[in-house]
Amino acid sequence: MKSFVRRCAVLFAFIAVFSIAGCKDNTDTLVGTYSVEDHGQLKEYYRIQKIGEKFYLSDKDSGQWSSSVEVKPVTKEELAHVLREPVWIEFVGLGNDNLGVFQVPKGWRSGAFVCKTGYLIATVLGPRELHKN
Repeated sequence: MKSFVRRCAVLFAFIAVFSIAGCKDNTDTLVGTYSVEDHGQLKEYYRIQKIGEKFYLSDKDSGQWSSSVEVKPVTKEELAHVLREPVWIEFVGLGNDNLGVFQVPKGWRSGAFVCKTGYLIATVLGPRELHKN
């Protein structure tokens, strides 16, 4: 009986470690330029910059970068709220009240959406695959 209890305790500890996975403190990895697929072609569309200790996101419209908006690290709870489902993966995310850019494991899925590249943008319209340049 003690062996069974010990094995259960180890199993529960293992599950607890993986269930608390969330946003890695590695947001610098999101700095860069991203493309979206448009009619089979990749088009440069988003850019994340770090100025000082703050991060900024801008999008490209008619060949010009828009003014930047500040984005901050996204918590596991915030991502779960956007996706409307629990989050059990490690991820890196920067966002604001309207959108977020995330690095997730390649092949991660949320409902019918599958993230093949490991990068996505989530908005009120849902997730969209990104390609990091």
